[in-house]
Amino acid sequence: MADKKEDLDTEDQDEGLESDIDSDDSPDEEDFFGRMKSKVDKQGWFADLRICLGVLTRLPVYIGAAPEDFSIAEASRFFPIVGALIGLIAGLVLWVGSWFDFPSVILALFSLLAMTGITGALHEDGLADTFDGIGGGTTREQKLSIMRDSQIGSYGVMALLFSFGLRWAALTEITEIGIDAAIYALIAAATASRAALPGIMHYIPVAREDGLSAGAGKPSFDRAIVAILIGVAFLLFLLGFRTSIVSLGFAVLVTGLFIYFVATRIGGQTGDVLGASQQIAETTILLAIVMVGLE
Repeated sequence: MADKKEDLDTEDQDEGLESDIDSDDSPDEEDFFGRMKSKVDKQGWFADLRICLGVLTRLPVYIGAAPEDFSIAEASRFFPIVGALIGLIAGLVLWVGSWFDFPSVILALFSLLAMTGITGALHEDGLADTFDGIGGGTTREQKLSIMRDSQIGSYGVMALLFSFGLRWAALTEITEIGIDAAIYALIAAATASRAALPGIMHYIPVAREDGLSAGAGKPSFDRAIVAILIGVAFLLFLLGFRTSIVSLGFAVLVTGLFIYFVATRIGGQTGDVLGASQQIAETTILLAIVMVGLE
C-alpha cells in the first residue's frame, strides 16, 4: 500500500509538473516568440534590394523566399537604387561604344536598348497596355480588360514610338554635350523616374483587386518618402540644382496629370499604369535636361 501511495504521489507530482509547464506556455510567451520570429523574418535592406532587383530587372538574383513570404511594397524604398544601377549599366554601354567612335545617335540607341534589355521591357509593356486600354475602351471594365490583354494595339504602338523616339532624340542631344553628361543623365532619369513609383502606390488606390500592383501591396509612408528622397538626392548630385529643380517640376507636372487622367477613368492605378508613369517621368526628365542643360 505504501508503494502504491508513493506511486500515486509521484504521478501527482508529474501531473503537477506538466500543468506547470502548460501554464508557463502562456499567451505572453507565445507573443514573445511571435515577436522574435517577426524580427527574424523582417526584411532588411539587403533583402529589400534583392527583391527590387528581382522585380524590376531580368538580372539573375536569388531572393531566397517564396513570393508570399516577402513584401514588394516594403522593399520599394530601393526602387530608385535599382534605377541607378540600370542607368549605370546603360551608361557603361554608351561609354564602351564611344571607344569605337560611333556617332551620338548610335550611342544613344545602344544605351536605350541596354536599359530595355535589363528590365525586359517591363515598363514599356505597361506603357503600351495603358494607352491601349485608355484609348480603346469606352467603359471602365473595357479599359481594364484591354489593359490585361497581352496583345498590343495601335494606341500602344504609337505610345511606344513616341516614348522611345523622344528619349532617343533627347539622349542624342545630351550625348553631343559629352559622354559624361549622357551617363549622368541616364543615371539621374532612371533613378528619379522609379523613385516616384512607391509614392504613387501609396497615395493612389489600386483599380482592381488582382494584378501586379495589387499583389505588391501599398508601401508605408516612410518607405515612399525614403524612395523619393533618394531620387531627389541623385538628381541634385548628378544634374546640379537648377537642372534638378526644372526636371523635378516638369516630371511631377506631366506624370501627375497623367496619373490623374488615368485614375479618373479606371478608378485607380495598376501595374501597367506604374510602368507607364515610369516611362513618362523618365522621358520628361531627359527633355528637361535638353532644355536647361547641365551645370
